[in-house]
Amino acid sequence: MDETLTSGLEKMSIDLSAEIIAKEERFIDEMMRWNERISLTSIRDRGEALEKHLLDSLVLLKYLPPQGRLLDMGSGAGLPGIPLAIANPRLQVVSVDSVGKKINFQTHVRRLLKLENLEPIHARLEDVADKKFELVTARALSNFSSLVTWAAPLQNEGGVLLLMKGPESSAEFQEYLAGENANRYGIRDIVAYQLPFSGSKREIFILIRSSY
Repeated sequence: MDETLTSGLEKMSIDLSAEIIAKEERFIDEMMRWNERISLTSIRDRGEALEKHLLDSLVLLKYLPPQGRLLDMGSGAGLPGIPLAIANPRLQVVSVDSVGKKINFQTHVRRLLKLENLEPIHARLEDVADKKFELVTARALSNFSSLVTWAAPLQNEGGVLLLMKGPESSAEFQEYLAGENANRYGIRDIVAYQLPFSGSKREIFILIRSSY
């Protein structure tokens, strides 16, 4: 078991079983292996991927209900959806991306780790607009206003949108508040945190879909 990962989980107060941690490591190892042939992520160092991809994704466990149906918008290599699906089998994760090779990777991981609660879909977000999700998330996908615009048709009133943002979030958030879409969601919480080794700053914006 990787000491960097176990130390990082402890520092971030995320409690996972040894079996789950082993699956999370296997996911990262597969990502690194596939990344040598196709571009899944710009991060090439395994330790950096453990922190900036895996640990950063798992933070979301603290702010999700114990079960439900989660849409991961523009999931890329499956982040944060796959780590969340591994960590919580009661969470049904629908992972959507428009890039076929990235969904092929996710489908491979689903088979490899027997993740029956993961559904990778090769599509654009507008192609799944007929579905409604109580939980929607996105990580490192686009600006705040665009994410809200894309998420709104996918959620009914009371749906929860969890946006994972980096240092650019403050300016983007202010732009969103001043824009025409600001009444689509109410703000439940804004959670600031730092990654345990690099000290990189992150924020999670937790929004509630309004009746607009």
